[in-house]
Amino acid sequence: MAKAQSVEIAGHQFPRKTDALAFMKVMLNRYRPGDTVTDDDREFLQEALKRHPEAATKIRSGVRGFEVRAADYGTQCFWILRIDGSDERFSYKSCI
Repeated sequence: MAKAQSVEIAGHQFPRKTDALAFMKVMLNRYRPGDTVTDDDREFLQEALKRHPEAATKIRSGVRGFEVRAADYGTQCFWILRIDGSDERFSYKSCI
């Protein structure tokens, strides 16, 4: 049996990756499509985004904020709002 891997993001220590994923899912579901993410959640997401396998491409010119928008099959997802005015969605699961 594999040993659980702890994860630390923005000062939050999670004993297992599944705990970090559950935390981010709860965060996502606090919002409705079209909502802008609060400053506290923005700070967490900025740190989590640095862990994304395509972080440099996703961040590009810099992040000015995050928004939640509707996604496929009645779900929703986080969107990066960049400093240059562009935006792009990203999977929080890829950040873990």
